[in-house]
Amino acid sequence: MKITIIGWYGTETIGDRAILAGLFSFFHRSVGDFEIKLGSLHPFFSERTISEDYSFYKEIIGKDFIVDIFNSRNSKELLNAIANSDLVVMGGGPLMDLNELFMVEYAFKKAHKLGIKTAIMGCGIGPLFHKKYRKSVLEVTKNSDLTVLRDNKSKSNLKDIYREFNVDFDEAKTHTSFDPSVECALFFNKLCAGASAKYIAINLRAFPSEYGRDIDPAQINDALKQTVGALSNVYQENEIKLIPMHYFHIGGDDREFLNRIALDLNRDNITVQNSNLSLIDTMEVYANAYFNIGMRFHSVVLQTISSGKNFVFDYTEPKKGKISGFLHDIDGDHFYADRYISLHENEITADMVVNVNRQFCYDETDVKSRLSIYVERLNEFKNQVLTCGR
Repeated sequence: MKITIIGWYGTETIGDRAILAGLFSFFHRSVGDFEIKLGSLHPFFSERTISEDYSFYKEIIGKDFIVDIFNSRNSKELLNAIANSDLVVMGGGPLMDLNELFMVEYAFKKAHKLGIKTAIMGCGIGPLFHKKYRKSVLEVTKNSDLTVLRDNKSKSNLKDIYREFNVDFDEAKTHTSFDPSVECALFFNKLCAGASAKYIAINLRAFPSEYGRDIDPAQINDALKQTVGALSNVYQENEIKLIPMHYFHIGGDDREFLNRIALDLNRDNITVQNSNLSLIDTMEVYANAYFNIGMRFHSVVLQTISSGKNFVFDYTEPKKGKISGFLHDIDGDHFYADRYISLHENEITADMVVNVNRQFCYDETDVKSRLSIYVERLNEFKNQVLTCGR
């Protein structure tokens, strides 16, 4: 099967790379042989990240496979990729306030006109502060033959958008699961057994201005720095590794903020991971850490699944964002109730970091059952494509 994947690639974080790993696993388990055309906003960057992660992707698939990268900002290249595909996929990430969302809308509408199947796989809904982007999300989902969202809160957010525009919402057409990166982390766990080391792994990002409507991002950033300083004092015998999830200036290279913290604090036990880590290298850091702290969404996901010894700093919308959505769906026993801080609502402090040896144990049977919706629906697509003779 020929599959075109579009989205925010070209500015991909480690999390986006984990999404790709999960999608490749789903494709392998359902359609079998496949070729990928990956739409990238900045192809040179995706060429680098695919090269860094290809050996891990190959291990998931069990053989070599084709990943052909094209410029998704070039309408001719995008149209050519769509026209030569059996399936066009919005491959994870948020449907949110980005101008590139209109590229996704165009691609899905064009695919439908050409009779090519479309799928939203593992996306979240929001943040969407502007009506024009909410309208675009409505159009994307209306033109999707298969929609699997990454959490139940995203489905609720999507319902609100349909209600806003007085459009009937088809419950049966919209499925929920976990983010595809969970599939990636499960595969990693089969390969690598965590071995506890003495270092503490912390992922932080500069507080995004788009979330700072009612709070001062500078104050949040300073509080995050002070928290790292407090942890440095408490755990003087442990190296504190500040781990990026993003290595590209578009989207906010985490190293800029992390180096600012390290330089301002000037502590011997604080280091920044400045050289690029691959996807599997990053998961190994989290799996082997004494304990972890995560702020970017996918640092939370990967730390939760690969380690379970982690604390969460949530910068997203309270009770509506992707981090609380993930924890709500995976943590039925409320393990993270006292290991979670909303940066919008709670005091940011190192005092929450207690009982560091406690470990979250996810329900593997339930997680795999929820993830199975991807493969089940892709199997249906495979049969439809074969029936249509594409």
